[in-house]
Amino acid sequence: MRTQEAHCTRCGSADTRVTGLDQDSAEGNCFRCDKPFRATPCQHCGGFRIEGSFGVPGTRFENLPETVKCWDCGHRNPLRDPGPE
Repeated sequence: MRTQEAHCTRCGSADTRVTGLDQDSAEGNCFRCDKPFRATPCQHCGGFRIEGSFGVPGTRFENLPETVKCWDCGHRNPLRDPGPE
């Protein structure tokens, strides 16, 4: 794990408050979309700075991509389930 920062799994925002963090997950609340999230780490570097399943901050994908990018190492990870709306 390279950082204690976790991006929202829905919108990809870095404007989050992490309430729980370990090697397997990060839990917190997103201030941008006002929803709780549970993030899984990058499969390559273990970081939690990964773009959101619904797109980059402020946008939404019309068609969901198969992978999302890790901002720490650039690895493409399988799309993450953002959890309940």
